[in-house]
Amino acid sequence: QSSLKVSKQFMLSVLALVGEDVTLPASLSPAINAQGFEVRWFQDDFDSPVLLYHNLQIRPEHQIQSYKGRTALFLEELVSGNVSLRLQDVRASDRGLYRCFVDSGQWNEEVHITLKVEGHFELPFFVFHSLPSLCNVMPQRPGETVQP
Repeated sequence: QSSLKVSKQFMLSVLALVGEDVTLPASLSPAINAQGFEVRWFQDDFDSPVLLYHNLQIRPEHQIQSYKGRTALFLEELVSGNVSLRLQDVRASDRGLYRCFVDSGQWNEEVHITLKVEGHFELPFFVFHSLPSLCNVMPQRPGETVQP
């Protein structure tokens, strides 16, 4: 039986800056071929994956919309047990706990990695402009009207 481990000295959290690409590292130990396995990266909902690799291919039809076009596995490295997730164009909303679930059909393993995101976050803001006065108040004599 194989087990899933977080590579790079058991690093359990990864830091990324908004807008950059990041790898959430995970690999099988011992290093065995994972091409025929199911690899599922998800956050809160197992059935709504960030990325799903199943039947020898990535299945974007099952993926959360906000991650479409931004995630990948290192497909050529699955043969050596690398099931790391590549996440492109990191957003503030990407931060949180990620789970990598690998199922061989005979056994399954899960590992957790926290993604911390730093940088410029998009926050709503208001801009106040100084507008010119619509009318000028002018001194007036009794009985006189002021026009703008």
